Amino acid sequence: MTTTLETAFNAVRELAKTFEENERAYLALNYPEAQVRKDFVDKFFMALGWDVNHDVQTNPYEQEVKVEPPVTVGGTQRHADYSFRLAPNFNSVRFFVEAVPAGYS
Repeated sequence: MTTTLETAFNAVRELAKTFEENERAYLALNYPEAQVRKDFVDKFFMALGWDVNHDVQTNPYEQEVKVEPPVTVGGTQRHADYSFRLAPNFNSVRFFVEAVPAGYS
């Protein structure tokens, strides 16, 4: 499915509306990060046309989005929530996304 600016805008607007209507629950300290990712982060990037669920890119070596990939920072291996890559060089990360729960300090 091709993502247009209009369809992306409408999908993100719906996510914002959902958040606004339930803001208190979503900002509660007991709303888990995994749920935030499922309810908002995944849907946001899918609205922008990224293949977060690997529906199209089934080859694990040619996927735009990797969930919780290992990242080496200062010699220490950590895990980002997402890394985003572009063809043809799927080994080169363009950017990372880290989701954190409300109240995280």
